[in-house]
Amino acid sequence: MSIFSKDQDKGSSSEEPEMIEEATRIAAIETFADNAADTIARILREYGRFGFDIEVMAAEDLQRHCDTWARHILTGTPPPSGQRDQEDSSQLQSVALHQRHLPNLLQFFRNHRRDEQAAVLNSAKGMRGLISDMTNGLRISISEDKSSDERVRDEMASMNSMLKSNSLEEIRQKLGRTIELVTQVTQQRQQRYETQLESMVKRVRALREDLIALREKVDLDALTRLYNRGAFDAVLTRQTDYSFLSGQTMSLIMLDLDDFKQINDSYGHPAGDLVLRKVADTLVREFPRRCDFIARYGGEEFVIILVDIVPEEQTSIANRLLETIRSLSIDYEGTDIQVTASIGVSACRPEDNAEMLLKRADHALYQAKQDGRDRVVIAPD
Repeated sequence: MSIFSKDQDKGSSSEEPEMIEEATRIAAIETFADNAADTIARILREYGRFGFDIEVMAAEDLQRHCDTWARHILTGTPPPSGQRDQEDSSQLQSVALHQRHLPNLLQFFRNHRRDEQAAVLNSAKGMRGLISDMTNGLRISISEDKSSDERVRDEMASMNSMLKSNSLEEIRQKLGRTIELVTQVTQQRQQRYETQLESMVKRVRALREDLIALREKVDLDALTRLYNRGAFDAVLTRQTDYSFLSGQTMSLIMLDLDDFKQINDSYGHPAGDLVLRKVADTLVREFPRRCDFIARYGGEEFVIILVDIVPEEQTSIANRLLETIRSLSIDYEGTDIQVTASIGVSACRPEDNAEMLLKRADHALYQAKQDGRDRVVIAPD
């Protein structure tokens, strides 16, 4: 009996490591599956959070669909249907991990990305179409105006020759035909211009609506709560396009805090962060108009897009901003931190695109720093 018991103990002892190894392997697989599901859910929610309106689905609907898919992946609740999600979907029966609809999720994601791509391409195509329409319209107008002017010129030359005639009746008839031609050309030109202007107003209005919508959707800088660099790049491009089409004046201010590294080195990064927040708050107070756009460009650099101001005003605005920055008194743990800034300013020219405008403002800012900092430099027109 004792021998049998001893052999049985040996068998149990040899099987135990294998059982532990198998349990460890299963636990590792389950942990990996949980982590993978959590990652997919996070990706879905981030994708939904930063979605935008397209023809087939509004941004809020995309976010709701992504949230529902995330819950399905994590807890097995039903995936979204083709209709609006039911409020009590979480109360329905859940399914096991291996029964979750991963192929359907892949199909949803692939289809929506394809629709987003089509929407972006159509938007770009629309902008290119607008520019093409303007160019073609201008070319046609110039051609038609040239042809009309030549007809009027020929008629006037003929009229001048007719004045040398002694026949008053011929002169009267020729004068009537000349007046009729000039009137016809003038009316046609006016009608064409009015039609082109009406079409352009509609396109410009649509562009302005896109610009407003873009400003509502862009992202914020986490530290200063101003708009971030990506938001600025997008808005600057749209704003320069709108200024070109509408004739609206526009200026760009670039501001860089002087010797900011010394603040971080002397007082620590928390002090530097406080300075950046105080400067950001100052910019918001200095430029309260909704049409102006303020962003953190990067590091200690800030940018402001000003619209509807004449170029002569930009100098006084920039100098006033310079004085305001100088007068800041930032208290950090009992220490009064003073800051100054270098500022570069550029007015938008009719031929400018976003890159050209930004380059001139950046060059002016560089010149301000080269000249000794704590000053404003205006880019030449």
